[in-house]
Amino acid sequence: MVAQPISFTPIGIVHTQYVNKYDAPRQPRVDSRIDNACVELYPSCNYEQALRDVDGCQRIWLVTFFDRAQGWKPLVLTPRDRTKRGLFATRSPHRPNAIGLTCVEVVRVHGRRIDVLGTDLLHGTPVLDIKPYVAYADAFPESNVRWLDELPTQPAYTICWSNPSREIPQDVRDHAERILSTDPMPHPYRRIEVAPNGTFILAVREYRLSFVIDGHTVTIL
Repeated sequence: MVAQPISFTPIGIVHTQYVNKYDAPRQPRVDSRIDNACVELYPSCNYEQALRDVDGCQRIWLVTFFDRAQGWKPLVLTPRDRTKRGLFATRSPHRPNAIGLTCVEVVRVHGRRIDVLGTDLLHGTPVLDIKPYVAYADAFPESNVRWLDELPTQPAYTICWSNPSREIPQDVRDHAERILSTDPMPHPYRRIEVAPNGTFILAVREYRLSFVIDGHTVTIL
């Protein structure tokens, strides 16, 4: 049997402050960042009527297309793990069909726009569909993912800068502190590797930050 291609037309885009991949949270509401975002639907499609009653939804599902995902692999290494897992048991954005599913909180609906909270989507991500989050049908708090439950609890690391440079942009500093405070050990997804001299290197855009680990303290050199 040969699968036939299916075509979708986006209904709008997401506006967020996350321009680069490293700007966005790993998952919505995983850390303390719960930022504002906006879903803007395209004009001349009668979407204003389709949004009727959405202002009465506390949360909605955004079905999106990860337009900046590149290729996929059947086994992936997730940010929290050091063992490769089957793609379909993970939330990796790199999939055979790069479709995303994000639950966001509705703040306000006005015209063709929905102001929302709590997304991990990059600015300009195409939106394919919007559905209400229905607690009795969508929430299964007793459900688990075995490999996630088996991961050891990581300690929180304290981050120190030995000689902060003003040449390093604040967003790069913020990203480095978020990544290293969670887990500073070498990992390709986090772009951390061991240097020849035994220190560690974190890559953020064109920047390379050298650091050492002493117990639960990470010092960026």
